Amino acid sequence: MCQISRSLSIVLTTLITASIFCTLPTITLAAQTVNDTRTCLKCHKRNGQLHGVHASTALAIECQDCHGDKGSHPKKGSSINRFGANSPMSVTQQVAVCLSCHDPQTLANTEWTHNVHATRVSCTLCHQLHPEYDPMLSLDSKQHSQLCVTCHQVKH
Repeated sequence: MCQISRSLSIVLTTLITASIFCTLPTITLAAQTVNDTRTCLKCHKRNGQLHGVHASTALAIECQDCHGDKGSHPKKGSSINRFGANSPMSVTQQVAVCLSCHDPQTLANTEWTHNVHATRVSCTLCHQLHPEYDPMLSLDSKQHSQLCVTCHQVKH
């Protein structure tokens, strides 16, 4: 009788252990999509599309901080965040990404046009995010005013 109880105990322990492991989340050791800046730079640094302040390692900004998860990029059907006039993201969505780091009040204090345009146009309409240097930052007041005419026509 003791032998049966011992065998039954072993069987029950095995079944209970197996049921616990079967209910745990499956751990997949297969290759997963790597989603970090090093992966992005393999192509984008080489093709010259990533420079400037936003690419500075000193800021510890990762590509996915702005562009979201890599997903299937660069394949078709990519859902990576793109910015600019042809972006599938709304202006509000594009600006929200920028404002996740850039303080709206600081921007308004620096240049009043940030408040006026923040809900109407994407930051990329005026600012270039990945060249060596954003040309907007070097404009004097006259050049800045002339830039306004590219969108706002003067009516007499």
